[in-house]
Amino acid sequence: MNKINTYIIPTLNNYKGLARLLETLKKYTDPNYKVIVVNNGYSLPTDPGMVKFREIFNEVDIWINPIRNLGFGKAMNTGIKLADTEFVTIANDDVEIMYSGWWEEIMDMFEEDPKLGGFNPHSPCNKAADGNRYKQYDYKEEYTKEDIVKMKEIFNKERQYTGCCTYFTICRKAMFDSVGLFDESFGLGSGEDYDLCVRAMRGDWYVKGGSTTMVWHWWGDTKDNMPEGGESNYNLIVGGNQNMERKWGKHIDKDPQGWSVSGRGGPDEPFDKDKVDYKDKKWYQEVPI
Repeated sequence: MNKINTYIIPTLNNYKGLARLLETLKKYTDPNYKVIVVNNGYSLPTDPGMVKFREIFNEVDIWINPIRNLGFGKAMNTGIKLADTEFVTIANDDVEIMYSGWWEEIMDMFEEDPKLGGFNPHSPCNKAADGNRYKQYDYKEEYTKEDIVKMKEIFNKERQYTGCCTYFTICRKAMFDSVGLFDESFGLGSGEDYDLCVRAMRGDWYVKGGSTTMVWHWWGDTKDNMPEGGESNYNLIVGGNQNMERKWGKHIDKDPQGWSVSGRGGPDEPFDKDKVDYKDKKWYQEVPI
């Protein structure tokens, strides 16, 4: 069977979450995919007691051990460059697939809209502004068909929105070929997904999210695994906001003409284009390892 999709999964010491993602992928998805893992953590999953490391390796096509934490953007770009499938999925290591048929739902959307560049399913588990994680539907290791129907009714299964946080975004690889990769200058992680959404809209693509398809996302688990003495979740978010402002100006919350995650507002080209060597007007940077 020809593979149609490559899951690109940076992991930061959350091997238990990675194992669960691979387990649920295998359980609920036809075997039409490849898996690339970028091990951004500070240990290898071969230590005694490491959770299900053998099962992890058995389900991975390419395992990359960089010499340092590449950060979200560079890790994803590494996988995107290696992928040879029509679709690539930008996946966090704290996501779980919940039911069979989810992939067919995604493919139906892409077939209906040739300008859909990426789609991110909705999660019943989210983090609020206070930093706490809230479950808007009870967590289960296995859901019934009735659970999924009820869940979609709660979250309004027809609801879609332009712009998203890319924790599990299925993308056409052609979109990256067109508008460029993630901007690696954003560092370890935060804001580069919003930057991609802005650039995608300027390139005549849409990146959307919505509850037409559901996955479970343990929101924030990856950033919670930062080693002691590393960047805090708060500082990462602050840095992401600063990078967006450096590049695209103020957010619409601060300026009625400012940028929004839906791609509207803000300048047509980055404010720092005269200072940065952006190649081919794709408006992203790559940084050395």
